[in-house]
Amino acid sequence: MFQYLIVALLFILSIFMANPSSKSANKMVSVVIPAYNEEKTIEHVIGVVKQVKQITQIIVVNDGSTDDTERIVSNIDDVTLINHKLNKGKGSAMKTGLKEVTGQIVLFLDADLSEITKEQVEAIIKPILDNSADITKTKFKREAGRVTELTAKPLLQFFFPELSFEQPLSGQFAAIKSFLDKIDLEKDYGVDIGIVLDAEAWGMRIQEVDIGDIVHEMSSLKELNLMANEVVRTIVDRAISYGRLTMMDELGSAIRMELMSLSITMFGIFALFFIKFITTPIAALILLAGLILSIFYFVKTIRKSIRIYMQSKVGFWQMTKSFLHMYFPIIISVLIILAIVAALLGSVNITSNEISIEPATKNLVISNSGTSGSSVDVRGPYTIESALENEPHFIRLSNSALNTLQAQYGDYIYIDGESYQLEQAVNNETGIIRIPEAARNQLNVETGTVVRDRDLKGVFDGCTLIRNIEPDEGRTNDETYLKENLSTINYSNVNLSVGKHITTNDSSGKLLKVYINGSLAGQTTGHLNNDTYNIYVNNELYDTVMLNESSVGRIANFTYDNSNISVVLEDSGNSTNVFLSAGDLHKFLNIGISENYTY
Repeated sequence: MFQYLIVALLFILSIFMANPSSKSANKMVSVVIPAYNEEKTIEHVIGVVKQVKQITQIIVVNDGSTDDTERIVSNIDDVTLINHKLNKGKGSAMKTGLKEVTGQIVLFLDADLSEITKEQVEAIIKPILDNSADITKTKFKREAGRVTELTAKPLLQFFFPELSFEQPLSGQFAAIKSFLDKIDLEKDYGVDIGIVLDAEAWGMRIQEVDIGDIVHEMSSLKELNLMANEVVRTIVDRAISYGRLTMMDELGSAIRMELMSLSITMFGIFALFFIKFITTPIAALILLAGLILSIFYFVKTIRKSIRIYMQSKVGFWQMTKSFLHMYFPIIISVLIILAIVAALLGSVNITSNEISIEPATKNLVISNSGTSGSSVDVRGPYTIESALENEPHFIRLSNSALNTLQAQYGDYIYIDGESYQLEQAVNNETGIIRIPEAARNQLNVETGTVVRDRDLKGVFDGCTLIRNIEPDEGRTNDETYLKENLSTINYSNVNLSVGKHITTNDSSGKLLKVYINGSLAGQTTGHLNNDTYNIYVNNELYDTVMLNESSVGRIANFTYDNSNISVVLEDSGNSTNVFLSAGDLHKFLNIGISENYTY
């Protein structure tokens, strides 16, 4: 039984795979060639068409020619010739030829293509044969195109902005006959663009095919003028028929007023919460006016849209697509307002006797301290909260808050004589700073207090920061640093700490560098007062130097335990941290280099 099932499945599969191109092979292509005085080129065009095996029917419509076009075509076998006694126009010729078409696909070709090739013709019909398009139109290189660039494209951009064809006017195109039978072809040169616009309105799949170089007979200015008039008339007629004029005029006006109303609403929200010089009553009036106008014009826009839809001949999906294109600015504005409202709702605090909305915005900080720590960052605001359980001497904060304090994890802050170690925030608490109760009491901040990034230094103003400088801190890619022999330092035996006061005053800073055996062991920035500064080695006072704001260069150079130590100052960007002088309780610079040294 199982074997019979396998045989049956293989048989079914072979039916589907026997001729993968059978779908396109069964489609017959008919070509319609309108011709008006084309005795020089018509024979070549027909000859090329005959080389394309998919084309099973050739129809030439002689549109009242006065030259030898009729005689030449009548002497060619397997060509259906239809004659117009008078010249009726390209569209009329195409419509006449369409009545005689027997194939499922119709290819329209101009009769003046003196150098068209078999490959170009095949490229036009291939997407439809492959069922990847319902209509194909061509784009090609040629010297002409004045009507396209000066007339067609500007009008299409205004009335039908969703269309983005490089050459909307192309006489060479193909389409499925079932679609062409449903539309009314224009009688003149407007036929090409009319088919494209109708196809877009009907939701057909349109593909623009590049067929390379093509040679057209150049039209005279008189002919171009006639062509331009007919193209303009066709585009305007379609714009009226598909409700685009009404959309641009009445609906467009309502949409513009709706956008203005939404802008007033957004301004009212910002005025209420973020603009100090606008009083609360005035901001509330602006917000109320914006909301009333927004509702009024929203209702007006919907009513006009319904009326336009009821009058339009376009299908539901095509009209929906056009409406979405028109409404897109309104949708974006509404989304912005919803985002603002959501942010405000997240700032609501409800107590027993009041409801408060206290939004705190993010702060864009561009750091330019002169060291490799320079960055562009979005910092804050921060909410002060209690320390974690069993962490009475830890302050946990995010990396952005750490950058604002010009500190590193592992540093110590002394608050009223008590030391607190700075540690990383946990559980993605980027906007929370956890401070023990004793430290909060000394800093005079309560839990729930929201602190802007620019005010964070003020919270710790006057506190002492002991910086533990990491070996990599301040590492740069400059040529000088790369030449240094970093292998001379066993970083596991080196520990550098620098003492600073945290202040809110931004003053010109210095970059303090410590070299051990010619290699950079660490660096940090700070501000110098005109004072004496103590340098310690392994917690023992080793040297005292006199420094001020203009001090630069090597300020200390000595040997300790077979290690050459140099301390250098360089000018740097501004800093709010002030180096501790000799009169402070804590050390300005402590260099730990022995194997057993610990801070």
